[in-house]
Amino acid sequence: MSDSKFDFNELRRFVSRVDLRGIIAQECHAVRHSGAAPERVTVSLDTEVSANRDSVDYRFTLSCEAFDEADDAVADLSVVLLASFTVSEGPEVPEVIHHAFGANVAVMTAYPYLRQHVHDLANRIGLVNFTLGLMKLSDKSQGFSIVATGDSAH
Repeated sequence: MSDSKFDFNELRRFVSRVDLRGIIAQECHAVRHSGAAPERVTVSLDTEVSANRDSVDYRFTLSCEAFDEADDAVADLSVVLLASFTVSEGPEVPEVIHHAFGANVAVMTAYPYLRQHVHDLANRIGLVNFTLGLMKLSDKSQGFSIVATGDSAH
């Protein structure tokens, strides 16, 4: 998503016109490569946006790669969610506002669902108590950071 500057008041007006239509899991994937306990996890979150006059959709892809202490792959997990929003009548919205809404509102709406799906997938492949932490805005230039926590011991 874009890092362009946006008018906060314009975003606020847009938020007042938007309502959540639904959140749908499009893909869920989990592969366990070894029985080792994860020592390190990398997490990435990608976003795509599709907007028109009366709706805006965000496709979030959250991917996790877990590694053991020797840095060998333990597991790969990914979830793709579609968050769909309706937009009531009003002025045309510039693309930068759609991106700002995605980065500041839509992602926070979808994240609990992404987090739960990852947790459920991890349990299914034997990564007990594998949980993604809260999303935190640690550095605006870097976007959000997500930390995986938990213990894979049975």
